[in-house]
Amino acid sequence: MKKKFDSTVIGAILGIIVPLISFLLVLKFIYPFEYSDKSLHTIWMHMMAPKIMSLGALPNLGVFMFFIYTSRLKSARGVLGATIFLAIIVFAIKLF
Repeated sequence: MKKKFDSTVIGAILGIIVPLISFLLVLKFIYPFEYSDKSLHTIWMHMMAPKIMSLGALPNLGVFMFFIYTSRLKSARGVLGATIFLAIIVFAIKLF
């Protein structure tokens, strides 16, 4: 029997949306006084963006484990793929 929300696409979408939301939450609560266009430029110029992006990927672990425990393996595969994609992006930013 096919489970609801068991799709690689759904997992990949959640695997990209969750780090974006957590990235914005980190900016809002960790750097509340600097939350503006200039602060984003400052964060990018000081190479803090890859560090914050890496922290933003941590909630993907919770989403991944939820899909594993509820036997939605295709969605878990999508979250894992999105996390690997995010790791490649962070590595590329740190490399250049």
